[in-house]
Amino acid sequence: MFTDKTKAWRIIILLLTAFAAAGWLLLPGLQAGSRLGKVTGVMGEVIAINLGSIHGVRQGLRGMVFEFDEDRNTLNVADMQVIAVSEESCLARVVQARDSLKVGQFVDIEGTLPPRTFERVDVVREMEENARNYFAAYQYTEPDSANCLAECNRILARDPENRLVPALKSAMVRSYYQWANRERNSGRFAYALIYYFRVLKIDPEQQNATENIWDCLDLIDTEAQVGLGVIRKGSPPDYYYALAEQYYRNGQFDKSKKYFQFLLDNVVQPDDMAAKEGLRKNDRMLKLVADLSRQRREQIRKSQEEEQKKKEKEVEKRRREDLARYYRVVADDLFRKKDLEGALVYYLKLLELFPDDSLSLARQDFISKANMVLIPAGEFSFGSNSRELGETMLEFRENRLLYREIPKRWVFLDSFYIDRYEVVNRQYKRFLESTGNSPPISWKDGSYPEGEDDYPVVYVSWDNATKYARWIGKRLPTEQEWEKAARGSSGFRWPWGDRFLPNYCNTREAGYGTMMPVGSFLGGANEFGVMDLAGNVWEWVNADLKPYPGYTEDSFYFTSAGGRKVMRGGSFMETGDYARGAFRGDGAFDMIYNNVGFRCARDVVVRQESLGGL
Repeated sequence: MFTDKTKAWRIIILLLTAFAAAGWLLLPGLQAGSRLGKVTGVMGEVIAINLGSIHGVRQGLRGMVFEFDEDRNTLNVADMQVIAVSEESCLARVVQARDSLKVGQFVDIEGTLPPRTFERVDVVREMEENARNYFAAYQYTEPDSANCLAECNRILARDPENRLVPALKSAMVRSYYQWANRERNSGRFAYALIYYFRVLKIDPEQQNATENIWDCLDLIDTEAQVGLGVIRKGSPPDYYYALAEQYYRNGQFDKSKKYFQFLLDNVVQPDDMAAKEGLRKNDRMLKLVADLSRQRREQIRKSQEEEQKKKEKEVEKRRREDLARYYRVVADDLFRKKDLEGALVYYLKLLELFPDDSLSLARQDFISKANMVLIPAGEFSFGSNSRELGETMLEFRENRLLYREIPKRWVFLDSFYIDRYEVVNRQYKRFLESTGNSPPISWKDGSYPEGEDDYPVVYVSWDNATKYARWIGKRLPTEQEWEKAARGSSGFRWPWGDRFLPNYCNTREAGYGTMMPVGSFLGGANEFGVMDLAGNVWEWVNADLKPYPGYTEDSFYFTSAGGRKVMRGGSFMETGDYARGAFRGDGAFDMIYNNVGFRCARDVVVRQESLGGL
């Protein structure tokens, strides 16, 4: 037995806490009014029993406990009374202590209350009743567990869709608003702050409570401008206590603290509990006010930043709209004047501002296909055989590089578009203006010589040619595409046929010794109307220099192929055998040459915009 009752009750409470989490077992066939529990602790006449959740056992219940002693094969009965109850466990005092009770064994508890008391209870309904009682007693938001808000939160944990809880919380919020407003209007800002904070504890989204807190702080700060005079001795303690409390209620916590300190130093004993508590509560409120002021400054700073960002965003929006209108006017004007590359520059600028602008997207697609020729799908003769190479060498000269063309095979290609002309200086300059890339080294002051608008652009590396093609919405042609365009469906050696005609192309035989404007040799067009596929300037294609599949000749002709790209068509510097559709020239992808340019290709798009007027 316990000789110290206080110590005994502490041990009982500890037992209840320690054993509340254990599992429980309910065997079938128990009579109504019975519960099977598991002994989780034994201390003298007190036993701790785990009954499982929602057991319905009440404190004060008197009844009997049956425990089966397996060692003695006997059934013992004892009177008991429940002295403490948690949600899953209970503590019971047994009238006669049982030495045979062991931790872990099961006991059958039968009470003297009506059977319905022991039936499974509706816990949510009981919790709702508790919440109503707490609300009626104004137990709203205190930090202990026995209050309305805590009970509401427990209800929501079990029943998130519960309809009582929102009603109770709304009623609590209304009450606190009434009390807080009454205190604020009476100048008692300390209690007003406390009540507004309780509103926020119930519903953190109550913006009005936050605004009222800021108003209280402003009023407290205004009143704080009035200095505190010298506190004079000679008055009774109640006088100083009353002033200290009055200053506390008014939110003048520094002044209240000085009065409480004056009491301790001059009027009451140094260990006076009321004065010390006054100091502590003022320190708590001073800390709270300091934290609130810091939060408010941070909120103001963020609000100012958000407002500034909003203004900047609005200014940026207007700037973008003004720029877009300007770009639209200029682009449309250039488009009407058929300066397509010039118009594209501004359509692309407009798309940078508004990527989904439908007209700009349609015009960009149209411009990328302008002056292009459709090469239809079908098979064609790709490469050369030994007989064709021999005939070419007899007509021109011994040229061992021709062996790069073998073996010959038939290839099927889908339809594609290819530029009618090589890319010219005028077009390339628009690309430079749009992207800021560096101009070719032969240009002076960022521009090509006057009068050379329609000359092929040269001194352009394979890499820069690829960038231009991507900018305008195209790509470099593959080696097979270029050769099909140059040889046509009949597989001619040159675009116009199998007989070399010097006046049909700008090669060494023509005698010009320099580039000519694109389209200068009308007779050199292929069957589809593509110009300058032979001579004038070499053209980069999207292919690495490497042997064709099935190549069995000397690899000497590809020894320098690493990092080199194929170029086609010959130039004004080479003879007609280099200008044949099958010949494969080469150059380093990052090098520039004075006789190498390019043209572009693109895939066939099934649906095309009809823009008219061009």
